[in-house]
Order: sequence, then structure tokens, then C-alpha cells
Amino acid sequence: EHVLKKGGADVEAQGCEMINTVMLRDPLNHAMSLYKIIPGKNSSREEWTKHLNSPTEQGLWATILDFFLYNNHGARKSVNYPNGPGGRNPFNVTKEVKVARAMELLHRHFDIVTLGDHAKFTETLLSWTGWKPIRMPHANSFRGKLRYTKKEVETLQKLLEKNGDFDFADQVKYEYHDHLSYLGRAQWP
Repeated sequence: EHVLKKGGADVEAQGCEMINTVMLRDPLNHAMSLYKIIPGKNSSREEWTKHLNSPTEQGLWATILDFFLYNNHGARKSVNYPNGPGGRNPFNVTKEVKVARAMELLHRHFDIVTLGDHAKFTETLLSWTGWKPIRMPHANSFRGKLRYTKKEVETLQKLLEKNGDFDFADQVKYEYHDHLSYLGRAQWP
């Protein structure tokens, strides 16, 4: 959080306005898409998901919630981490605490928040900034085929649910995209 505060203060000290944005991905789509880099990490699918069974283990990849909270590329170290280098969830908090903290950070520091809606993200950013659209090449794409067994998908779903990723995505959709808002309204006179 201190990085977000310092970045904003530095930009605003120069007389500019800081607009913090985040475009999150669907948790399952994100996890499944990362399977394509397993060979480059000299790993296996079993190893890839094994670290999700431990709430604090350092793994080769991060879920959307863990990456947002802990930005855990590489082994970050802090004297405050009770379980060694900061991996997933270094303080071993519950998924509810992680989701609440992630939502707190979004509310406090981010102006544009989208989940899986690139068009809305682009439209909002261009509207706020007055920038002209620039055609961007679609370079981050995988042209091969990814195959999954039903068991692999079910395992990822269970682990992402246990970790809080689906709760986080649902809360983002509800608060930032009016998802399921009808549940809070009276349905009958």
C-alpha cells in the first residue's frame, strides 16, 4: 500500500492527477491460461497446483487475489513474514480477510476497476483522460491448444474457491459492475 501512496503523492506533487487502474481476469480463466507456461518453468500440472493446497507456500504462479494482494513474483522477504519469504498469503489469514483487504485497497486507491471487460476498461480510461484510442497489437496470446481433464478443472475451481478468488471476483462484479444488484431490491410490491 505504501507504494500506491508514494506513487500518487509523487505524481500529484508535479501538478498532475493520478488515475490508478486495474483490470482483473476471471480467476478460473487466469489459472487455466497459466498452464501454457508450465514447460518454461520446468514444472508439471501436479506441481503447478500443489502449492495452492498450502495457504502460505511460495509457488510458480499466483491467483488473481494473491497477486493483487502480495504481488508475489519472486521471493520477497520481510521480517514481518512469519512463514519465511512472502509467498501466497504470508500471514496465513482467512479468505474472508484477504477479500476484505483487497476490496479495501480497491476502494482506497483505484479509480477504474474492471473484471474481464477490456472494452469497458478502455472506454472508461479514454473518457476520463481525453486520450485518443491507439490500436494495440494483440501480442499476449497463445496460439496452441490447451487441454484439461474434468478433474483438473474441478481441482482448480475448488482451490480457487478455498483461496477466496471467486468471492473476490464476485464482490468486484457486484460493487463495480452492478452484478447481482437486483438481489438487494424488493421484487414484489
